[in-house]
Amino acid sequence: MEKVRTEVETLINQKLSQDRVNILNAEYRGIIEVSDVFDAYIKQPGFTPATAKGYFLNLSGAIIQRLPQFEVQTYEGVSIALFTQMCTLHLTLLKDGILAGSAWGFTQADVDSFIKLFNQKVLDYRTRLMRMYTEEFGRLCKVSLKDGLTFRNMCNLYVFPFAEAWSLMRYEGLKLQSSLSLWDYVGVSIPVNYNEWGGLVYKLLMGEVNQRLTTVKFNYSFTNEPADIPARENIRGVHPIYDPSSGLTGWIGNGRTNNFNFADNNGNEIMEVRTQTFYQNPNNEPIAPRDIINQILTAPAPADLFFKNADINVKFTQWFQSTLYGWNIKLGTQTVLSSRTGTIPPNYLAYDGYYIRAISACPRGVSLAYNHDLTTLTYNRIEYDSPTTENIIVGFAPDNTKDFYSKKSHYLSETNDSYVIPALQFAEVSDRSFLEDTPDQATDGSIKFARTFISNEAKYSIRLNTGFNTATRYKLIIRVRVPYRLPAGIRVQSQNSGNNRMLGSFTANANPEWVDFVTDAFTFNDLGITTSSTNALFSISSDSLNSGEEWYLSQLFLVKESAFTSHFTYRCEWEKLQAVTTEVMSYAGSIEFALI
Repeated sequence: MEKVRTEVETLINQKLSQDRVNILNAEYRGIIEVSDVFDAYIKQPGFTPATAKGYFLNLSGAIIQRLPQFEVQTYEGVSIALFTQMCTLHLTLLKDGILAGSAWGFTQADVDSFIKLFNQKVLDYRTRLMRMYTEEFGRLCKVSLKDGLTFRNMCNLYVFPFAEAWSLMRYEGLKLQSSLSLWDYVGVSIPVNYNEWGGLVYKLLMGEVNQRLTTVKFNYSFTNEPADIPARENIRGVHPIYDPSSGLTGWIGNGRTNNFNFADNNGNEIMEVRTQTFYQNPNNEPIAPRDIINQILTAPAPADLFFKNADINVKFTQWFQSTLYGWNIKLGTQTVLSSRTGTIPPNYLAYDGYYIRAISACPRGVSLAYNHDLTTLTYNRIEYDSPTTENIIVGFAPDNTKDFYSKKSHYLSETNDSYVIPALQFAEVSDRSFLEDTPDQATDGSIKFARTFISNEAKYSIRLNTGFNTATRYKLIIRVRVPYRLPAGIRVQSQNSGNNRMLGSFTANANPEWVDFVTDAFTFNDLGITTSSTNALFSISSDSLNSGEEWYLSQLFLVKESAFTSHFTYRCEWEKLQAVTTEVMSYAGSIEFALI
């Protein structure tokens, strides 16, 4: 944690006073030491329940009392990692009290009160953590999107996976894996506000969320000046191609070219996630400034389908009142652009256990807000009057997402007890669906289904590996958020060769928090899905009776019934997500947790 704090202090140019640092470190170490004493005591044979009860209550109260000290106002970026660990420690303690309450001298009424406190604190801690993140991320982005993304990377590694794990501690048998991306920004720094980030910038960075990068085109201009004047090189657009047949880029939102009330068979729905960004000048003329030669340079995907690394850098030269640029771009072993302006030092971009899934650029000097009314949106493009970019943004996804992006399906193996399917890794998604940034879910985003007069649906392609035991019983857990009641509820189905099987349906009462729906157990034999099935799908849908409401889908969890238990008894269809886990079992480009 000390290393993380130091890195963040350097990033955001903030430093707590040494006295304050010493106080926080002392508080954290003190709580850990008290926790160790308690842990050692309850492991002794023949310990006294009354003493264990006292240790438990004192430690829980001490954490609650001291936690606000780790929410240092205006220094949220420095303290957020320590705050996360303190919350994790407390929620772990509460879970232990729930599971071992009777052995520690607690009555059933006491245990019930711990369950209530646990539920309250998960919601409270998640809210406080996201407030800290939003405050710091917003401050940094107003100065520089580059700094904001660097801070986001730190949170994606050390904060959000734990916040997501809090939601799952009530379960045994689930493997939580983070699919959050890391971002590298190269080029001219630009400020963005938080509304711009959520409205457009994040959608530009993410590209086609259910596709891998196959080709990227750089709109590059070069002016060959006289010998005594530096040459000009400019990146005036970055156009990633995720589907080789489309040439389109980005998920900016959804849209149709015709009325929403009618089915659209022209391939313009968001189920194909095709959204294009047009760069043009105010007169709708092609971008070709005088004396500038436009070149489109294309980097083909390597033979193994994935770019592993990049070397991208820019050199600035001041010439009187102008800033001139030179660029070097190399993806993997493919040199895309070698600058003609002179030597540019290398800037090697790579992360162990990650690959390049998206490349984009963020225009500067233009409004980046995306404030269209979702009920009247009738087009699927954004136009910029000023195509000034001068930056390249590279998105690295963890290796645990490779299977889906290479095969376009989720392949299940008998050797795994559970699987995590992020909502964005879909096969199809219906109209009126939008990308929502929800990093605390340990994914790159959720699907927001907007108000509609037709059915909303997301489908996930499932394949069974050879040797899969189709008689094994599984449960499917669907994580959703429904701010307003959906009268007809949400359905969970399997689809195989047109044969639909209902796995469950539930009434979706209004709830601002993420909740889980757990289906009854089933086998793939029940669903008619075999290892030779080629179009097996899980379908999550709501119907037209839900018009006027919106809902969100975050993740699906598939788990063997034999491995799955819930430590907190549940009697209803809604499963509130309130949990934590602390033991990091492995890290190789993703963070996986074993629930304890």
